[in-house]
Formats: sequence, structure tokens, C-alpha cells
Amino acid sequence: MHQVEAVVINWKRPTNVTKIVDALRHQSQPCTITVCDCHPSDKFALSEMALPSIDRMYRWSHNLGPYSRYVPIGAYDHEYTLFLDDDMLPGTKCVEHFLKSAKAITHFGVLGQLGRIVDADGSYFPRDIQRMKMFVEVDVLVRGYFIRTSNLFYLLRLREIMGSFDAMTDDDLVLCISIRLFGNLPSYLTPSSNDRETLMNKEDLDDEFALSRRPDHLRRRNEFLRRAMTAGWVPKLARGLEKERELENSYAPRLTRSIPFGSHIRRLLLSKRSDDTS
Repeated sequence: MHQVEAVVINWKRPTNVTKIVDALRHQSQPCTITVCDCHPSDKFALSEMALPSIDRMYRWSHNLGPYSRYVPIGAYDHEYTLFLDDDMLPGTKCVEHFLKSAKAITHFGVLGQLGRIVDADGSYFPRDIQRMKMFVEVDVLVRGYFIRTSNLFYLLRLREIMGSFDAMTDDDLVLCISIRLFGNLPSYLTPSSNDRETLMNKEDLDDEFALSRRPDHLRRRNEFLRRAMTAGWVPKLARGLEKERELENSYAPRLTRSIPFGSHIRRLLLSKRSDDTS
């Protein structure tokens, strides 16, 4: 069996999904291709030409939005799972790139190529963090996520604490936050590469119906992040502030003990000045 199962949602972009499935079938590192087929009407059904390349398909009609990709988590059985949005075309070495990255860094929760760092108070800004030659930790990864399949169960724990997720719930926040909160596993941008075939978004596709176009998109994401902080999740920048406070507290006793010593030095200096004057 392959090490990686690649999962794509078919909702209202069947033409995109057909292209993505074809790109996944021609990867340098073979993978199992799974489609969560939850389109709302026949006009969004997948093309017949795409079906032979799909290894597994899960079909239902209830709209759970981006969270739909997590509905069959009990059936995902490969060592790694790669989730891809349906508005981008991966390069032919995308799966290979993520698999090599996962083997290069053992302690990780989610790997991706597009990420965000939120403010210490949980405020979200849609600004990409630059990829570097090394792994870069971020709070949230967007549009594509590579994880160890065994960590998917953390999603259910977050759902138990925060309540049910509706069709407008952002899947990236759910995944990265749950794995960080319950598994204490960070999210990373993978190292940059000059080879465009390693990209998960080598080519942008039609993004009609994208959640990012909704007028209250940022408000919803900020509300979710603050709910997550109430549940115990701590943003990367806030963790840095906590460490600074811990460091200050660890030095506080030493500073207190140094006060008598400083007073003693001052007395010696005053005594010497008195001797010189006389």
C-alpha cells in the first residue's frame, strides 16, 4: 500500500477536481487518491473521465463545507494523509516533497507550504509567512495539509470541546489547532525549493464559491480563534510572551537577593569617598 493518501473535496468545482486527480495520478511518488464527493446537484458531478483515476470515493449530500474532508477519518488508513484544496494544481513532485519533509523532521503536527502567524491575542491576518531553507513554525497552514493519519483523532476531541462544526467552519483552523492543543505538535512550513514541481499550488485554479470571498470571512476566523484560546490553545507569539514572563520570574529571586549586596557596595564607596576627603 502507498504511504500517502491524497484527499480532495468535490463540491462545486468538478473541472478543477478532474485536473487535480490527474495531477495526483502522475506524481513521482505514487499515492492513493480519495475524493469526498458531496456536490449539491448533478450539474456539479464529476466527469466520467475522472472516475477511473480515483481509488476511493465517499459520497453524501449533506453540506459540511471544508470540514467534509474530515468526515471519513475513520477510513483513512495510510501512514500519511495529504489534504488539498480544490482551487490549485499540485506539481508532479508535491507528494514526494511532503514525504521527504515528514521524514526529515520527526516532531510535527501539520506540514504545509502556505501559513499564517496570528497575533498574541488571537487576531488573524491573511498574510503569508515566507518559506525559508529550514522548517518555519506557524500557527495555521492554509489550502494544503500533510499529517500523520494517526493524529486525526485530535479533531474529534476539539469538536467535543467546542461543539459541532457547521458548513462555514474553516478546516485549516480545526486541524492545526486541535493537533497543537491536544498533541502539543507544531505546524510547519516545509523548506523552500527552486523546483516548482514540488509546489502544492503550482497553478491556481478557479476559486468561485471560495469561503474567503464571504463578507464576514475574517470575523468568523477571529471568532473561532478566540474560542480556541478559551479552550486552551495558545498562539505562537503568546507562547513567546509566556516564556519571557517565566524567565523574568526565574530571575526575580536573584534580583531580590542582590539588593543587600548592592547596598554593601554603596556603603564601601561612601566610606572610601569619606576617607579621600579627609
